[in-house]
Amino acid sequence: MQFDETMTVMLSTGHGAETEPVEVPLRVGTVKLGDMLGEGASGAVFAGYDEALNRKVAVKILHRRRGAATTDAEMIELARGVRAAAGVKHPSIVTIHAVETAADMPVIVMEYVDGLSLRDLFLGSGPMDLSLGLYVMRSITSAVAALHEANVVHRDLKPANVLFDRSGRARVCDFGLACEFDAAGYRGRADEVGGSPLYMAPETYEAEVSPMSDVYSLGVMLFEVLTGAPPFSASTISELQICHQSHDPPVWQLERHEVPEEVEQIVRRALNKRRYLRFKTAGRMLRALENVEAPERRDEILQMKIAEMTTAREAGESRSETSKPESTPARTTFDLIAERARKKREDKTD
Repeated sequence: MQFDETMTVMLSTGHGAETEPVEVPLRVGTVKLGDMLGEGASGAVFAGYDEALNRKVAVKILHRRRGAATTDAEMIELARGVRAAAGVKHPSIVTIHAVETAADMPVIVMEYVDGLSLRDLFLGSGPMDLSLGLYVMRSITSAVAALHEANVVHRDLKPANVLFDRSGRARVCDFGLACEFDAAGYRGRADEVGGSPLYMAPETYEAEVSPMSDVYSLGVMLFEVLTGAPPFSASTISELQICHQSHDPPVWQLERHEVPEEVEQIVRRALNKRRYLRFKTAGRMLRALENVEAPERRDEILQMKIAEMTTAREAGESRSETSKPESTPARTTFDLIAERARKKREDKTD
């Protein structure tokens, strides 16, 4: 049997676990893996290039239990949620190409979006103006509404999982924790707690998931884009859990940023501790957002602003990179993508 070439990266082997060296394949089918773009609650994302179809892709390698291989049953449960999400067609949802297993780890091959995440684009820049913030949240909420209509819960909504392409269009991505739901709420992997603690609904810490859980995460993001910071912060996950489950969100900060009362009410409802008092689905929250009057409501103008901001940020990175001498003149496009990802990671750690 031919031994596939691998590379060693530092990954968590489960939600909240410490990182450790993990061997991952350099190839998944016809896809060549490059540098790691980032790691989140459900796994790590790598740049990739599909040599058979001649296209850039993103490859998500999901967390696995320490020392354990992915069982057939676990793979079926994972595939069910991801494939359900893959069947949802929406302009603001990243396309999923395949769900596979490599080195006993679940792998999702997705569309590569050439742009920046909401986190990267606005990190440290303070709150957005009302018109831009509402446009961004309408775009994201519209995508999540399409998922809910297809009986899919995302489970890991956060700024890092919203990408903006060069046209300024928002794209919701990362469906590693996605699951189907029925009238009772959660279905599939019900004993697992998953998500990003800053954005997790109170009940999700107890492994209870429903569309209202996604609504809570959207409420946290809405609060953040309008104030410049999420409603709760803490030094440990257990402290964040207490905040989400017991502390009232600091909605007074919205007043300080002159957020209209009608928007404040949307945030209050989305962040209600009791999930049945929130918007039942993202679709209902979207209707509330669409009814808000803002100084600028023309989506094409707001999308253009996002595109200009994305281009300006990337141009700044390019100027920084071109100030350094080229070490290898015969680099491929794939190598350039990987280099840019490496540079972004270095900037974040400085």
